[in-house]
Amino acid sequence: MPEWGALEDQDETPLGRAFRIVEILAAAPEAMTLTEIAAAAGLGVTTAHRQLASLTALGLVQKASGKTFVIGQRMHRLAGRLSQGRDVAVLAEPILCELAERFGETAFLARLDGSHVQLVETALPDVSGQAYAQPGRDMPLYAAASGKILLALQDEPFIARYLMLKRHAYTPATRTDEAAIRADIATARARHIAICDNEFDPGILSYATAIRDPQTGEPYAVAVFGLKERFGQVKPAAIETALINAGQKLSRVLRGA
Repeated sequence: MPEWGALEDQDETPLGRAFRIVEILAAAPEAMTLTEIAAAAGLGVTTAHRQLASLTALGLVQKASGKTFVIGQRMHRLAGRLSQGRDVAVLAEPILCELAERFGETAFLARLDGSHVQLVETALPDVSGQAYAQPGRDMPLYAAASGKILLALQDEPFIARYLMLKRHAYTPATRTDEAAIRADIATARARHIAICDNEFDPGILSYATAIRDPQTGEPYAVAVFGLKERFGQVKPAAIETALINAGQKLSRVLRGA
């Protein structure tokens, strides 16, 4: 049971009591009953029940099995956004390392950050001369493979708003017209893979697949890239299969977490 300080030091406004319940559930190792929550928060059962009803309606708390409560999906999404994917990156690191060692190229995890992609974690193979991308780097949704696959996960209102933004041709191969971008979206949705061939960084070939964090619903891309003159010698089917398998493995790990 979570331990809290002297009750007289607690904020007894409705918002303070609600926040206290959220903190208690966030610290609890398992689901809690109404009676347990009320006791831990120093509240009457009726007051705790009223607060839980409001929190549940907002998606900050949700009912678990039986008559117990846990943190809601909305809180998980908020926590994921605040962490900027760092918690997911920790779990993804060994999977990215496996991809990097298998192909001798750089693998990375990226997240959707507004209207662009942000690298969260990178894994390098134990060889020299590989292309490298610094975590924190931003990439466009329409040109990078990771961006294309994340764009393909979005609904039509998001895509329509995004396509109203100005686009820049990074290389002569960059596809900037709406029809071409929509064609890439359709292909990515059908194959669960997106490819960037010399469209963002000159001479770079990249592949990406995407998953959603089961806890937060936030989308992430798992990608691998390298110099086209070298990485282009690998059979695309082998890369795509390995990426999809890596994405499925990460999904299982996140569900377990």
